[in-house]
Amino acid sequence: MNFLCDAVGVRSVLRDHQPHYVYVLCRPDGEPFYVGKGVKLRCLHHEAEARNTRLLTHKLNVIRSLHRKGGAVQYRIDSSYPDELSAHSRERALITEIGRHDLRRGPLTNQTDGGEGASNPSEESRQRRRDSLWGEADDPDRNLINKWFQKLTPVKSVPIKPVATFSRAAGLWKNDDTIGMKPRQAGAVVATALANGIMLEAGCLLPRRLHVEGVEYIIENGVGRDMVSNGMIEVHEDIVTRETLRLTASGFQFVLSIFGSKTLVDAGLLLPETIP
Repeated sequence: MNFLCDAVGVRSVLRDHQPHYVYVLCRPDGEPFYVGKGVKLRCLHHEAEARNTRLLTHKLNVIRSLHRKGGAVQYRIDSSYPDELSAHSRERALITEIGRHDLRRGPLTNQTDGGEGASNPSEESRQRRRDSLWGEADDPDRNLINKWFQKLTPVKSVPIKPVATFSRAAGLWKNDDTIGMKPRQAGAVVATALANGIMLEAGCLLPRRLHVEGVEYIIENGVGRDMVSNGMIEVHEDIVTRETLRLTASGFQFVLSIFGSKTLVDAGLLLPETIP
């Protein structure tokens, strides 16, 4: 099947196919943005997940963006097979052929090479997950905070500390002296946004605390106060050591300048239309 159909049409199309199939999610103009494999009505689950969860991923953000604009996901059933192994093989080949956005090879939001999917990604995907922030929320390879943060922005001193051992945690206020916005501050903003599942935009509210692999962390006093002083953030809710921080317009633009919109879209922290 090489033609596109909507969510209603794909139900009837699947009645005439073998049990295991490979499908492509497309934008209204036909551009593909995700390749998957499944049985029964698996291909329709992505739209339901976008509507019914707050999970931030590039794929779900594309779907939500289409819905907000009044558009609809288009479906293409690429092929079908009597066995799962053949579907795995075709899925991998199609992802390679079209290309992944995170690897800058194409438009696909897939973050593994397919085959077994997230349960058995390629070695390239495994290494990339070790070296990156994003991936599915239950990514088993995600690093603990020091390595995790330094993949954001290499620094000698990690500005996020474990709550249990950071006895010096205190409130945030403006310093007498102001230093400019720095990459490690932008990294702290992205870290709390990613860990707390918050889309980055001017005015978004970010908790000072975050959890990584079940451990609670906090943005350290010095960096927090520097960000308040230089106007990157404002303290929105001033509960000492549990502050909620508002990202300012200038702070948002600085984060974009450090990480780039394409990287943040891949991370699920920006909507796809943010890319110029």
